[in-house]
Amino acid sequence: MKNTLIAASILLASAAQAATIDAATLTGASTPLQTAQYGIRNYSAPVLVGGLHDPASYMAAPRLPVWQFASGDPTGGVLTFERQTAPATGWHTWSRKGKVLVTGGSAATANRVYTVYNGQQLVAAINEAGNEPKIIRVIGHIDLRWSQNNTVFREYTSYSDQKYGGSISIPSNTTLVGINDAQGRPARITGTALLIGGELALTPGGSEETDFKKWIADGKDGDDYPTWTRNVIVRNLAIDTPWDVNPEDSANAYADGLTVSRAQNIYLDHLTMSDGDTPESLATGTYTTRHDGALDVVRGSDYVTISNSVFNKHHKTTLVGNGDSGRAWSDEGRLHVTFSGNWWDGATTRLPLNRYGQVHLFNNLVSGSVSTTNADIKFASGTDARYRSNMLLENNYYNITGLKLAEFCGKAIKGKDFIGFRSSGHIFTSDKAGTNAVDGQCGYALPSAANTWTPPYLYALQTATSTLTAVPAAAGAGKLP
Repeated sequence: MKNTLIAASILLASAAQAATIDAATLTGASTPLQTAQYGIRNYSAPVLVGGLHDPASYMAAPRLPVWQFASGDPTGGVLTFERQTAPATGWHTWSRKGKVLVTGGSAATANRVYTVYNGQQLVAAINEAGNEPKIIRVIGHIDLRWSQNNTVFREYTSYSDQKYGGSISIPSNTTLVGINDAQGRPARITGTALLIGGELALTPGGSEETDFKKWIADGKDGDDYPTWTRNVIVRNLAIDTPWDVNPEDSANAYADGLTVSRAQNIYLDHLTMSDGDTPESLATGTYTTRHDGALDVVRGSDYVTISNSVFNKHHKTTLVGNGDSGRAWSDEGRLHVTFSGNWWDGATTRLPLNRYGQVHLFNNLVSGSVSTTNADIKFASGTDARYRSNMLLENNYYNITGLKLAEFCGKAIKGKDFIGFRSSGHIFTSDKAGTNAVDGQCGYALPSAANTWTPPYLYALQTATSTLTAVPAAAGAGKLP
């Protein structure tokens, strides 16, 4: 009988494994490469673009970091975690076609494993491998303002120069990882925006919106639309969000630290993201907004997990869905995102802000202060459930100096115009309130049965109290070997 049960278990496990789709198989020849236009400086002068990016707004980054360039690999090229596939917990493990294994570049052949020390090497590796499975190991400090093997520095000269010359597009089937240097410091990216995917039209000169709507009207599966970027793993990197030298206007910058746009099955893990050496307070004059998002998941992206990461010293921190009714054509029914094991520490807003997304937050830590005089780290608002969003929050810990218990709802957790909101099991502590168990439902009505959902993946839910120590111990760049 025992052997029969064991055999049955093996058969069930094999069947489950067989039913799991390798995300690499969801990318095909029609998956576009958007890499050629990025990573190439044009050194153009500032000009108005669509009435935005006033040349008078130009301001070079007022402070530069202490560079951590590297020229050698302390591992001797021995791979440790680089071939790991993404774990089985999070929305990244799912698709409308069934359960998915995000493999990234784990199947890379030997000639598709790269170790890079500067921005030009990183761009070259991406361009050479294209959509083939690839592992790119970053050591030291990457900044596309440096060239000639990190010996020549030139600041971005305009919006156009920064948008194209200061961005790197990561294609499908990629594992991009940081390797700690000989001093144990995590790989770092400064002055450079990372892009995973982008909204594209199918027809020359066509409209992204018109072409996608026609695809759907013709009865085709939106997940088969040919312009998705899929199957990407990014891990163990410190990312300084770029200083925008020529912002859109006085209130809006352009560049994000990392943008997921029209992409699916994406796993982002052990990142540390902040404004680095150029916080917003260094901006002067009329144009005082010099950063946009730290990490944005937008434009219909789907099945994304953000885990074990640290976000600090940034204003518009983590965004899911970048528009309201005007984005229904791309976002309705998409933007499935998991946040787990993350630490928002001295990040001021959008922790996260969510439109349209079916977002699961569990075992995260939020710490900050509403009483500090430092505007770069002053807590302004936490989780914000916005238009057509549907959120599930479980067992998060909030440690916010200066915040009273009566102020928790509306400050740490708030929302409007959502279609579903469930929140429970949290702990809130502050010098004004002591330590309190809070459900975080904040008076919002529970969703109808039609808008109640259960995550399709297994996850081990810890208490909020355990999150207080477990998250700082594990989150952020440099915590992987």
